[in-house]
Amino acid sequence: MKYDLLSPIPPSLPKRLPGFIRLTISKVPDYMRPAAANALFPSSAAQMHDVEFRYVDNVLHEPTFMEGTVAASGLGKGYLDPMYEAIIRFLRAHDSESQKKLLEYQRVYKTKSQSQAKPERPLDAATLVPEPDMTNPALVQLLMDAEREGNRSLYTPIPEIDLLDQCCGGHRKVTKVIRLNFDTKRYGAQRATVDGITGNPFLRWKFNFSCVPEKAQSFFKSCLKDGTLGRIGFNYVPKPERKRGIPRQGNYDEKYLAALDEFLVRLRMAKGEITVPKINKLINKLNDELSEASELADDEVFESLYHRSLVIAWLKGCVLYVAEGYRWTKEIENFVEWSLYYDLWSKVAIFAPQMKDSRNNVTIDVRKYGPANMLDMLPDSFSQTMLEQLRQSLDKPIYCVSQLTLWQNRGYIEYDDQTKLYSKTASYLAKHKRKA
Repeated sequence: MKYDLLSPIPPSLPKRLPGFIRLTISKVPDYMRPAAANALFPSSAAQMHDVEFRYVDNVLHEPTFMEGTVAASGLGKGYLDPMYEAIIRFLRAHDSESQKKLLEYQRVYKTKSQSQAKPERPLDAATLVPEPDMTNPALVQLLMDAEREGNRSLYTPIPEIDLLDQCCGGHRKVTKVIRLNFDTKRYGAQRATVDGITGNPFLRWKFNFSCVPEKAQSFFKSCLKDGTLGRIGFNYVPKPERKRGIPRQGNYDEKYLAALDEFLVRLRMAKGEITVPKINKLINKLNDELSEASELADDEVFESLYHRSLVIAWLKGCVLYVAEGYRWTKEIENFVEWSLYYDLWSKVAIFAPQMKDSRNNVTIDVRKYGPANMLDMLPDSFSQTMLEQLRQSLDKPIYCVSQLTLWQNRGYIEYDDQTKLYSKTASYLAKHKRKA
């Protein structure tokens, strides 16, 4: 594992980036670029429709992204907004034409009396970039419009996370929407009146949101362990070192936009099931790394987070593969790995104070939470009692027989019947750069 998830410093953005990433974030102030590099995917993937990628488990996924940028107030989250707008110019132009059709439909509709036939809502007037201040029935109607226009998806930049409550029909329904959206499941409404919105479209909704850490903790406090967090990409921006001067963004000029469009047009033209060579090998390697980290830490919360974070990082690699002209490069591989660990690091940094052990409901101290390797905290030979004492110090249940059994099955340790001690295996010590 290249990156330390317990470090107070976020994983450093790779020096060599895919061309699409390098260009798109080039106008954002330096300290916001790591967050921008992940946050650009919802708006970018919104250019695509009727596209699927097959994950290593043989399940097809559409490129759905929900990304949150979390930083202290006044730290510059708004610097990402011009980047989003540059990416969605094509969608804005599409919506401008749709708006004309909808206004004409509404004008004619209002001129008809109760006894006259009402005109049908136009079938080619989808609004692909709706405003975040919309109701849940409006969301359902917009999803139906977008689906009729060729399985298009919606994209919404959400400046304040509280607006998700309104869009989803209440705070309790937010987690439902996020779950269904991640897997592109059907989501609809049934109304009793003729004028009500009734439909059951597929939920295709990509969005960015931003908030301060305290708001993120408050908003998601009831769904820390139910899989919701794993379905969202988080980008935490810690306060940078104090420097004089005001950060400045670059100009999103015609030269920049023309270069950006070369990548975006590839996304818009993509269709069908797309196979990405070599990415499954990378995902399997990363999964092995994270599985081992979870086993050595005996951390069920971390395990619940990383499985879907891995899918998010994989999808980013798939989108980059298309944007880069259907080429798999070392830069894409490095970015996928970094993106995964930056997401996981952000989740640990933001939510660690609230995480609770899933079995004894004991709040875990932020300094103790995370995939810390417990085996490395023990001497090369140790007793069961020593592990029990270590678990107790980490606010974990003392019972450790299952953990010892798992470590033995994985070849991390072996047991000596004569000494009644467990010892780290030579293969484990070699892999973790320790001398036996």
